[in-house]
Amino acid sequence: MTEPSVNLRNPALAALLAWLIPGAGHIYQGRIGKGILYAICILGLFFIGLIMGEGKIVYWRWVNPLQNPEKFPLYYLGQFFVGLPSLPALLQSLLERYGHAPILGGFMAEPSQNALNALQNRLGKLVEIGSIYTCVAGLLNILAIYDAFDGPAYQDETSPDAPAVRASAGGIPAGGSA
Repeated sequence: MTEPSVNLRNPALAALLAWLIPGAGHIYQGRIGKGILYAICILGLFFIGLIMGEGKIVYWRWVNPLQNPEKFPLYYLGQFFVGLPSLPALLQSLLERYGHAPILGGFMAEPSQNALNALQNRLGKLVEIGSIYTCVAGLLNILAIYDAFDGPAYQDETSPDAPAVRASAGGIPAGGSA
């Protein structure tokens, strides 16, 4: 592996920024195009999913998954990694846990079971698709966070370990038989 030609600056800070706002860590490192691409793709996927579920599919509930697995909000484990856009759900849940009223007009607060059932009856599969979109956005951001922390992967093409490929031989390694 050769040294990356990209100045990663402070990789830990870049990873934190990439988690807070997808693409921000790459922009901090000077990789503007990649940062904008990550921001558009990841945030776009997250907000399209959120809109599909009418803003009610991103929430957190404090429950032990071993004692009550059907009440455990598994999707939020992926959604969390989108960063700041998913944090109001955690904040709303903390407020509810300690007996306070929701803020932000109840945005990302846990909806009642009746509200979730009505949403499912009205929108059908869009609710599940929206949940998957928001979860996948967070999972994709994990890859972006890793890229911001460790930088792009480079392969030394002149390495003696890598066989040379002849373009005219249809991809047969040099010294191989046809």
